[in-house]
Amino acid sequence: TRSTIMNTTMPRFGWINAIVAVAAILGHGWLVCGFVPVTNQNPIRQALMATIDDTSVVSTRTRSCGEDRLKVVLVAGFESFNRDLYNMAASELGDAVDLTVFADSDLRSTITSDPEDLGTNPEFERAMQDADAFVGSLVFDYDDVAVVKSLLPSVKGPRLLFECATELMEFNQVGSFNMMKKDGDDASTGPPQAVKAILSKFSGNEEDKLAGYIKLLKTAPDMLAAVDKVVKNDKLRGLKSWLEAYRFWNQGGKSNVSAMLQVILDVINNDERELPQLIVTPDVGLLHPLLGKGSQYLESPAEYLAWRLSKSTQTLAKSAGFQLADNKKAPRVAILLYRKHVLTEQPYILQLITMMEAQGVLPVPVFINGVEAHTIVRDLLTSHREVASVSRGDIKRPSTYQAKKAVTVDAIVNTVGFPLVGGPSGSMEAGRNVDVAEALLRAMDVPYIVASPLLLQSIEQWKRNGVLGLQSVVLYGLPELDGAIDTVVLGGLVGDHIALVPERVRKLTSRIKSWVNLRRTPPSERRIAMALYGFPPNVGAVGTAALLDVPKSLE
Repeated sequence: TRSTIMNTTMPRFGWINAIVAVAAILGHGWLVCGFVPVTNQNPIRQALMATIDDTSVVSTRTRSCGEDRLKVVLVAGFESFNRDLYNMAASELGDAVDLTVFADSDLRSTITSDPEDLGTNPEFERAMQDADAFVGSLVFDYDDVAVVKSLLPSVKGPRLLFECATELMEFNQVGSFNMMKKDGDDASTGPPQAVKAILSKFSGNEEDKLAGYIKLLKTAPDMLAAVDKVVKNDKLRGLKSWLEAYRFWNQGGKSNVSAMLQVILDVINNDERELPQLIVTPDVGLLHPLLGKGSQYLESPAEYLAWRLSKSTQTLAKSAGFQLADNKKAPRVAILLYRKHVLTEQPYILQLITMMEAQGVLPVPVFINGVEAHTIVRDLLTSHREVASVSRGDIKRPSTYQAKKAVTVDAIVNTVGFPLVGGPSGSMEAGRNVDVAEALLRAMDVPYIVASPLLLQSIEQWKRNGVLGLQSVVLYGLPELDGAIDTVVLGGLVGDHIALVPERVRKLTSRIKSWVNLRRTPPSERRIAMALYGFPPNVGAVGTAALLDVPKSLE
């Protein structure tokens, strides 16, 4: 656990400080073992006191034996494709849990111009009113947030929200632990005050603090469990349960989701059964259809590329009838993949890699949670132009760069659906980390393309109406702020499943190869065609644009 907390890519929080913090939040003047004095002025204590503060006690309902099955409502946001997985996870607990899963498209049944009418789906409203517990993830759309927020107070028991809009995160509550804003806290943006307080104790850049915070969330349950054996505290127990639930949820997969539901069940029944073992998958890794049929992960891009270019891989591909891109001629492209889609074995991941190989692009597929996308680009990827700039002394590499693990790429494709810096949290405040993203991409100086399947629309809806609403913000608006030069829709939903459209993948690979070839072409040999606005015709409108001097721009 210590090695995870002190990982080189994570801001230095410190194991001793973390232990001191847990003891401090309980209000004790001394560490449990009696060696380290902790005063009210201790900054770590003040930070975590914001998380477990006796001024905002809210109790949740417990159940007695013999009551009906636990009714849990799970809002999966734009992850309707995991509906079957969540239902199977609940079935592993027998008749103990009655799980109802809603996707973002299930929350509202009508759309009106009346701001007072949220258009709430009556079925969702009834489920929330009867719910013993609530779990929400990836709920970002403004109208969906309003619907969920209006019904959360009616949930009888624990409320667990992961990676949602900040307006919802403050509704997290397990037992006496909650994230409600305190009186006088009028902050309208950013994470809950408790989270802000903890983040303030990390060193390093803001974008790195969040990645460090996420890692702390995963290791904190072990730390709190050790303290809980000595010091009994209701809020501590509630926080530990929330962290345990998040840890199982974050690792994903049927067994882990089932364990998360058991955590909720134990909280409501006031029980403390031994939890199943956490099935751990790396936060960051690389995969390929030829690596254990997609189930084996490599640790670093350098290790992956060494495997991919090896003679043994060539032999394996030939025996399996798998077409590989040319090792020497094919452009090498980093592909950022969403970790949760890898964990839930979404077929499109391996299909995309297979198609890119067959179409002459050598992918370096890296899966991430989302918040660490910038660390991959900064620390594990480089380019020929960046290497040249470093050698000339034009730029200086950050101390976090890992030369032995990094590889050189010709382009970067982001399929995750979140901003390059900040991931899901970066979606909450457009443009917040634009300067950081610009610096990263300027140093790399390679084409940065956003390409992903639509997770909020079906393929049929897309063909009929184009890219709509929040999906257009995710696919076009936020990437443009980051500095993406191209966007390609790769597919969308078919029922509750993600499907690729082969023609769209061909379009992506064609554009990648064209952009890379253009970069390799001497400037004197490049030919550029420009299309100018000219409507209506024959009235002198050629090259006009509102408030823009087109001729001067061309000049």
